[in-house]
Amino acid sequence: MTAMEGQSLRADLHLHSRWSDGSLPIPALLELAKRLGLGCVAITDHDTLAGQPQAAAAAQALGIRLLPGLEISAFDPATGRKVHILGYGIRDARRVEDTLAPYRQDRHRAMKRAVELLAQVGYPIGLEVVAPYIGEGGILYRQQIMHALMDRGYALSVYDPLYRKLFKNGGIAQVQSSYLPALEAVELVRGCGGRAVLAHPFEYDSMDLLPALVEAGLEGIECYHPSQTPQRQQAVRRAAEQYGLFLTGGSDAHGMYTQYVDPPGSHGILLEPGHPLYPLD
Repeated sequence: MTAMEGQSLRADLHLHSRWSDGSLPIPALLELAKRLGLGCVAITDHDTLAGQPQAAAAAQALGIRLLPGLEISAFDPATGRKVHILGYGIRDARRVEDTLAPYRQDRHRAMKRAVELLAQVGYPIGLEVVAPYIGEGGILYRQQIMHALMDRGYALSVYDPLYRKLFKNGGIAQVQSSYLPALEAVELVRGCGGRAVLAHPFEYDSMDLLPALVEAGLEGIECYHPSQTPQRQQAVRRAAEQYGLFLTGGSDAHGMYTQYVDPPGSHGILLEPGHPLYPLD
């Protein structure tokens, strides 16, 4: 039976694995999704599609539908605010990887510098200590540094108060890195055959960017997400109607590397035949 002939699918279209800043490898993440009754998932690791072949193989083995995706960590040059763009169904993965590689490497450089700064003020870590925590993508993230500190007794969780002390508001490990401009992120997704969606629009105060993003080719907006209250969801639905956008949803699950208690499927959607992202065989 093809997807077109199938039923509505319980879907989580925003999941992270060890290819970026999630704590679970893709096979374990998909097995969890299957156990939780999901029929369709998207692994949306930050700034990379490199894990998609592994995800496709694992999904096929488990009998769960996979929507290829990623989450681009972008920013608005006018305000300096972060803007996250989800991209689904991209056909030209090589162009995406090549475009985003410098940003991934700059983030890795920044986190290596953060480790050096922590070591200088007396924390018992170094690059050799955090290396085993780095995932398959080969890029170091703040959550992995915090994991190393947790294992050494300095924090009880990844988002322990120590996280804010070190990485926020001028903390000693707050090192800046570069990001792709948001409009370019949308254009990249569209230019590579994919569909661009604005992720968690209230988390980074992105709603006022909708007109420019839509003009650049944005097609969807994430309505269901741990950061979206019912009032915010209603505002998103109104904006979607105004701009002709389709709605998506996902848990943004990162395993233990998360500030939310939201397992896969907890903020997903019922993906109906006819939805622009409904999987076709």
